[in-house]
Amino acid sequence: MPLAQAGTEAQLADNMSGVVSIMNMVGLVLAFGGLLFSAVMFMMGQTERVLYGLVGAGIGGLSFIIVKVMFASSGGSDSIEDIEMGGATPPP
Repeated sequence: MPLAQAGTEAQLADNMSGVVSIMNMVGLVLAFGGLLFSAVMFMMGQTERVLYGLVGAGIGGLSFIIVKVMFASSGGSDSIEDIEMGGATPPP
């Protein structure tokens, strides 16, 4: 497992950037999918199901904050901003 063999904090941040990117993409799909679901249910007249889409969109919209707090509270680096969302390391 290359993720478990990371030696330094910089290597771990590089390896975890892919995980964070996938988690944020899931949140983005949830946010826009929930809003689209709410709009479709509203147009179909099923207004009692609009709430489900809005709750899903809210959870998806807050996923970046949830992921940031989860990785920051794990006892590692104090700044999660070192993790690149694209998976590539920035030039020095």
